[in-house]
Amino acid sequence: MKKKDFENAIAEFLLDQKCSEKSVNTLKKYEHGVRRFVDMLPEDFEITKSHTLAYKEMLLGSGYRPATISLYIVVMNKYLKWIGAPELRVKQLKVQRKSSLSDVLTPEEYNRLLRKAKSRDQFDTYLIMKVLANTGIRVGELKYFTVENLKSNYLQIDNKGKIRTVPIRQDLARELRKYCRNSNIRTGTIFPGKVKGKQMAASTIWRRLQRLASELKIKKSKIHPHSFRHLFAKQFLKENSNGLAELADLLGHESLETTRIYLVSTDEEKKKKLEGLKY
Repeated sequence: MKKKDFENAIAEFLLDQKCSEKSVNTLKKYEHGVRRFVDMLPEDFEITKSHTLAYKEMLLGSGYRPATISLYIVVMNKYLKWIGAPELRVKQLKVQRKSSLSDVLTPEEYNRLLRKAKSRDQFDTYLIMKVLANTGIRVGELKYFTVENLKSNYLQIDNKGKIRTVPIRQDLARELRKYCRNSNIRTGTIFPGKVKGKQMAASTIWRRLQRLASELKIKKSKIHPHSFRHLFAKQFLKENSNGLAELADLLGHESLETTRIYLVSTDEEKKKKLEGLKY
């Protein structure tokens, strides 16, 4: 096969992945990864293993993070198998498991953020942080927090076709219902944005949190899409040392290996343990 054969098959490959019910974000990653690979192929040459190996070498020398390189290779290999050229696939990059978690919010920082949001009358931001830190859900899953769903203390959350049950603490549920009454929110999302009936945009949420963090002199790098999810996971395992499998269910992880990262301590936690060593 030549470069034009790989180019001409991209649209059909993406359609096939869409029919397999891959998420919009996954499809975007596939398209970007496949087009990047195909663009570097030479014109009018029969494509061989030497070309895919050259692409891998190019990625390794690009300065990208190992996780990014690994993703590009996964996408390329998937496309090669689909198009009928599995012999052109290359070995996956071996990424050593992190020995430390970095940029994780501490409970103290979380409580400071709550107090600051409340003092500025940003009750929606205050409750969004509480929801994220007490359920471990992703920001995109806030859409399941509706007036109707709050009638139960258990939410059914669908993420990429995988449905999981997320319990809501009674004190949090009461606080959310009170907020809805006081804000005259009678139906739909609890956290509406500027467009009526639509949930607040994730970018708006993170801008607000970044501003709060800046005012409190909290590292902005700690305010990222998974920061409160990380905090929830660390606190859950602190209270339930044998609860890794339960945590995986709550977070919606298919593999315990994904969840196991939360067993790893932060660099700051390691330092505190070393400071306490006595001889």
